[in-house]
Amino acid sequence: MKNYNSIKEKIINSWLLKDKLFWSLFPIIFIFDQITKYLVYKNLSLGESIPENFIIRITYARNTGTAFSLFSSYGDLLLYISIFVAIFFTVYFILIEKPKLSMRIFISLVVAGALGNIVDRLRFGYVNDFIDVGFWPIFNIADSSISIALTIYFVDLIFFDRKKNEN
Repeated sequence: MKNYNSIKEKIINSWLLKDKLFWSLFPIIFIFDQITKYLVYKNLSLGESIPENFIIRITYARNTGTAFSLFSSYGDLLLYISIFVAIFFTVYFILIEKPKLSMRIFISLVVAGALGNIVDRLRFGYVNDFIDVGFWPIFNIADSSISIALTIYFVDLIFFDRKKNEN
């Protein structure tokens, strides 16, 4: 029981619940993702593109897989994995005393992106995608958010943690 109270107290006093960056960035990304998906869902037919012939288009697609349409036959499993990832990273970062700026941005983007796609999976059974860059699989704001977060994480890990370890 003491261990449970300790964890509960750590969560209540967590930086995450008070972090202005997280509570600014997370809802902006999440809401922008949901609004853009809604606008595409309501205004375009499945497969329709605007403009029709250009390298960058808005094309309405439904994705039952992960980002970039990978693993499309595992929709339910991907929903559970997405929920686990969002909860895992949130709890993990709650337990860190004071994460650096790059990690605060990382958690904001990952949780916003994961929740954006979780909402679609729960509502529709698939994720609404619409950003079409010719040769690349169609994606959405949530996918972009997760990709940017991973880029920030790896850049920080490769370039900035290395400098810290060299000193």
